Amino acid sequence: MKMSLHTCGYTHHFMLDLCECIDYYADLGYQALDLSIDASVPGMTEYRMVNEDNWKPIAMRVKAKMQQRGLVFCQAHSPIVAYAPASEVDDKKLIRCIEICSFFGIKSLVVHMLHVHGCTPESFVKTNVEYYSKFLPYLDEYNVDICFENYGYWGEADCYCFSADELLKVINTMNHPHIHACWDTGHGNITRQLQYESVVKLGDHLRAVHVQDNLYPIKEPDGKFTPDMHMIPLFGNVNFDGFIQGLIDIGYKGGFSMESDIPNRRGHVDFIRNGSSQLLLKPIPFKLRKMADELQAETGKFMLQMYGLWEGKD
Repeated sequence: MKMSLHTCGYTHHFMLDLCECIDYYADLGYQALDLSIDASVPGMTEYRMVNEDNWKPIAMRVKAKMQQRGLVFCQAHSPIVAYAPASEVDDKKLIRCIEICSFFGIKSLVVHMLHVHGCTPESFVKTNVEYYSKFLPYLDEYNVDICFENYGYWGEADCYCFSADELLKVINTMNHPHIHACWDTGHGNITRQLQYESVVKLGDHLRAVHVQDNLYPIKEPDGKFTPDMHMIPLFGNVNFDGFIQGLIDIGYKGGFSMESDIPNRRGHVDFIRNGSSQLLLKPIPFKLRKMADELQAETGKFMLQMYGLWEGKD
């Protein structure tokens, strides 16, 4: 199984050019990357590809760099649209993402389903099926799969896609060969899902994964549960033995894609002094970021080696 990393991690804020990032990630030992087309910083290469009309020359340079370093894109992530209704601009971005995936030979495009104000489980499914059905002709034309990702917090009232069962309600209702699933280990943890059972239930529909950790269910002093922290795997309490064994048992063929942003995404309450937030320690230096990236790469390698799945050099 190829070890992968999402390209829009915090390291990318130090290197806005994706080609520079590709060299950096290849040197760390990754064999694949998750193309994060949901990048929100205008200077980033991914942002330019989805927002500029003349995107193919940019993509050709990225493809050449990937080939030079012997990496592949194993999956991609589309821009996140939080609530229904989506706009025409959102629609055009998703179509562009499908075209970009086709250009790079990326089969699996991960999307977040739309939150729906005041929905029931039934109306949530209906709204998302109606919206994403609009894109089926593009998926057929470009031979790309949409993979719905599990997400949300326990008790949230405007989305119903926490569990494998809820993902499958939408997938089975659409009943289309290009509609599948992505399982996010951290999102599963904060919504109390069993990792092994969830992976096995999704079965052949599981075409992409996000491998990240957190510390659920620990409450903070204000009574809120810990956030979606995106920690380096094995530093929280996600059951990764169950997760990886599930991947093996279903014959999962995608990449092992890490999606950690630690130490940047910490979720703390800001310290206010003289009326302003004190943020001296929030923007960490690249030296610490690089150490975290090295640790994450070694952690992913260890996890895959222990289950006989490592494809890289020892």
